[in-house]
Amino acid sequence: MKVKLSIAAILLVFLVLLLVFSACSLFTHVEGPAVIFVIGDGMGQSHIDAASIYLEGQKHSLSFEQFPVQGTITTHSAASTVTDSAAAATAFATGQKVYNGVVSVDLPGSGAALTTIVEYYQERGLSVGAVTSTAVTHATPAAFLSHSPSRNAYRDIADQYFHDTRADIIMGGEGESYGILETLVMDAGYLLPEFQNLPYARKPIAFFQGDGHLPYEYDVADGVIGLSEMTASALASLEDSAGFFLLVEGGRIDHAAHSNDLRRMIGEVQELNTTVELILDWAASRDNVTLIVSADHETGGLEVNGGAQEIYPDAFWSTGGHTATPVPFFVWGAGADLFSSVSDNTDFFDILVSLADHRYE
Repeated sequence: MKVKLSIAAILLVFLVLLLVFSACSLFTHVEGPAVIFVIGDGMGQSHIDAASIYLEGQKHSLSFEQFPVQGTITTHSAASTVTDSAAAATAFATGQKVYNGVVSVDLPGSGAALTTIVEYYQERGLSVGAVTSTAVTHATPAAFLSHSPSRNAYRDIADQYFHDTRADIIMGGEGESYGILETLVMDAGYLLPEFQNLPYARKPIAFFQGDGHLPYEYDVADGVIGLSEMTASALASLEDSAGFFLLVEGGRIDHAAHSNDLRRMIGEVQELNTTVELILDWAASRDNVTLIVSADHETGGLEVNGGAQEIYPDAFWSTGGHTATPVPFFVWGAGADLFSSVSDNTDFFDILVSLADHRYE
């Protein structure tokens, strides 16, 4: 009888352990996705090369250039070989080509709102956020968080942010000229904490600075919170959620490139690289993180020669506008291999959907 009891006890322990391990496996499987999409606005490969040479003395040395999956994408809009930020961000956010200046609306077409990846994640009970170094209603975040036939309809875009989309985290530049009114934000129930009091457990949270875009990192003054600090705070606020999608935009790379200003452009790419490094540090102990780094288009037609660590390369700009030059992308983490066949900016949407639905294991 004692032998039978011992065997029974062993079987019981085995069954309990089996249930525990099965539960652990189940919990690991259903752990929500943490998808972070970093967009360097206007950042072509030559912009990356210039920053890499200046910071490290050679090309291909920035943190995201070491990612396991890399490639290039075409960026044309619905009716132009040269896109603007609104159409390019809409392609990322919805998987569809639209006219330049259009924000996630079916044009050409019916004019109906296009479902964005942010809305898709929200429909599945996941959190969403956006962090940018531009005004928060500027074209790139607007394509993820709103719908408009005109990227310049800032007040309407802002109303959609705070009354319709209601992202859990919104951080960046503000200003009445970009539709951001404190009364609008507070009446919508958003917290407006001081940065030193972040992260907050309760959401939604809005953190704004300045009047319009943030200053260039090259010119940054004391007290200005940069893209990397805002991103760290956003991650701390989102990390306990069931899963999330976070847009991070280094928007002023584009502005410096429009001015053919190599030094300020490099400063902005450096801050984007610092942001990627802190995301990687945050993600090191997690197996549910997908980190994507790309650009909406190239600005300036930049080519660089020479240079060394802490010596600026020679810059040759062909334009003060956008170009049709394909831009690079880099992917690290869960489901990275899904991006190996990407060739156009519209290809990202379906993969982002699959990540939301855990279809990467």
